Parts: sequence; structure tokens; C-alpha cells
Amino acid sequence: MWNTILHTNFAGPQAHEATETTEASPAQLRELLDSLPAATWIVDLAGRYLHVSRAFAKLVGHKAADCLGMTIDEIMPASMAGAFTQRHEQALAACAPKRFEQIWPIAGEPRWFEVRLSCLHDEYQQITGIAGHAQDITLHIEQQESARAIRNDLEKRVMHRTHQLSLINDELEAFSYSVSHDLRAPLRQIAGFAALLESHHHNTLDEPGRQYLQQITDSSQRMDGLISDLLQLARINQGGLVKARVELTGIAKQACNVLRSEDPSHAVELDLPPPVNAQCDGGLLYIVLANLLSNAWKFTRKRSHPRIQFGHFARNDYTVYFVRDNGAGFDAANAGRLFGAFQRFHRSQDFPGVGIGLATVKRIISRHGGQIWAESAPDQGATFYFTLEPTF
Repeated sequence: MWNTILHTNFAGPQAHEATETTEASPAQLRELLDSLPAATWIVDLAGRYLHVSRAFAKLVGHKAADCLGMTIDEIMPASMAGAFTQRHEQALAACAPKRFEQIWPIAGEPRWFEVRLSCLHDEYQQITGIAGHAQDITLHIEQQESARAIRNDLEKRVMHRTHQLSLINDELEAFSYSVSHDLRAPLRQIAGFAALLESHHHNTLDEPGRQYLQQITDSSQRMDGLISDLLQLARINQGGLVKARVELTGIAKQACNVLRSEDPSHAVELDLPPPVNAQCDGGLLYIVLANLLSNAWKFTRKRSHPRIQFGHFARNDYTVYFVRDNGAGFDAANAGRLFGAFQRFHRSQDFPGVGIGLATVKRIISRHGGQIWAESAPDQGATFYFTLEPTF
């Protein structure tokens, strides 16, 4: 029972305090239980109903008054009574609350109910019966089943997509093999015969003929470089990342030394930071820095005082690395296309290349969970920024 203590204070010279203790009547408690959406009941130790709510009576198809004094077997269908009796006995044996779910046929339609049972005690803490309530959870169960079906469908789609990606990777490897062997073989023959023609028949060719031959040689060399770049781009996603603590300044110096040895006449001022370490795949990061520094080297060729800088700075909880030059630059409006394959913003006559390098760089950075972007303006140089970890 619930006790309500009412405190009434009266102000003034004859103020006094009145305290009254009241107790809800059985009729009030019955009204309270009947007002609940859940079905409620109380049974004694013999399994006879001492109370049933209107919601419970409606579920079992009886009038509430008719249920009093009847047993579980007399009120419920045989298919449900056995399970209910067993659950009541388990709650009494354990002297503890019990929860279970059960299907009740309501108007010919199966409905899921969550049932909770609790032991009732007298003033001597002796068990006198069981109180229970049942809540319709059909909608919740249906939502769970719907979510489970959606999850299973997504898992099947992921498995199917993974299988498709595996097949695509296999086809990509086969394509790479074909490119590296089948396509390069006739290309080498073209270059070889062009070299023989140049060696044995140079004097017999007129000037236009020698120019044509030189164009064949140059084109075959560009094609060979394009095949190499495509193969490198295709292999970036193959195999796992081998992450370790890598010293990036040393990698940048190594890439710059290669550029100096290949083009010693281009006197570039290099600005490299003190040793800076990063957790990454060293082999792939060499490709990143070699590409970015090579681009900077190439696009500063027409500068009287070319300058290239590799550096880094902290932003929030991650590090941003950058390669900056004072070269030809590009229109920032085209930056969205910058990292696509075969994208070029300058004429090949001015700056040679096939437009694969930055696509390769972006793929490597993406594999590391990072981002890459660029800032530039025509004739104002360019800066390429990248991170090696998520920035969100």
C-alpha cells in the first residue's frame, strides 16, 4: 500500500500543524491497475487468480469478475497454460523476479508479449503469491526483425561486393601482366627498329625523315613511361600497408638527390625541415614525395631562382605535410580535377608528363586514411598539402 502524508501549515498567531496519514483503498488500487495499458494479475500459491485487470481479462477472453478464484489452467488455452504455470513455479522456487517473452493469439493474430513475474510477501516476509504483468511488444519485435533482415541483407551485399572486388583485383592483376608483357613487347620492337634505322640509315634519310624517326622514338619512350605509370597506379591497392616509423625528411632528401642527378643543370634551392617522423608505409610515401617533388622540380624549370620547400605543421590533433614551389602554378578553379588520371593543366610541349602521378599520390594517401588538397594560382607557384591519418 502507499501512504500519503499530508502536511498542512497555517500561518498566524494561532498557527498549528496537522498531519494525516491515509492509505489507498483496494478499490482505488484496482482502478489504478485497470488504468495501465499492460495486463496485470495476482495469483495465490495454489495458482488461483486473486486479481485480474480489464486488459488481462480481455486478453484471455473472459470477464474480469469471472476470472477470480479460477486457476491458470481454467482461464488460459492449454498451449499457454503449461508454460505460464511453469514460469510461476520457477519464480516461486527462485524467490526472484522472472522475465520471459511469449506469443499470445489475439483475435486470431499472434502477438508477442513481454511477461514479468514478481513474488508477493506478507508482513513476515513469507511468499503469499505471484504478481505479473504482460506488455504487448509485437511492434518492437517486428522492428527488430526488420532491422535484422536489413542487416542480413547488407551483410549479403557486402559479401557479394567483396567477392566482386576480389574478381576485379584478379582481373586487374591479369591486366597488369598483360600490359607489362604483351603490350610492352611490340613497343620495344618499335623502339628497337627505330634505333636500328637511326644507326644504319641515318645518312640516307633526309631531314624530314630524321624528324619523323625522332618523333617515333620520343613517342615510344612516352608510351613506355605511361605504361610504367599505369602499372604503378594499378599496383597501389594490391597488398597490405606495411606501416612503421618512417623519417620523411630523409625520404625527401633521397628523392631530391635523384632529381639532381638526372637534371644537374636545374639549380633548385631546397628547403627541407629537420628530421620528421610519421607512421606510414615508407615505400609508398617515397612514391608520394617523389611525385610531388618531381612536379615541383618540373614546374620551376622556367624560374630564374627556383625554390622548393617540404615542411609540416600541426593542425588540431594531426599533422599536415606540404610541398611548396614557386613555379608555374595553375588555376585553382580546376583543383577538383587535379587528382584524376590523365588530367593536365599545361601543354606537354611546355611541361612533359602524362597526368598519372597525382592520381597515384591521392590513392596512396587515401589508403593511409588521409586527405590531399592543393592551393595555387597561375604563375604564383603551388602548394600540395596531405595528411596521413583521418582528419574528422
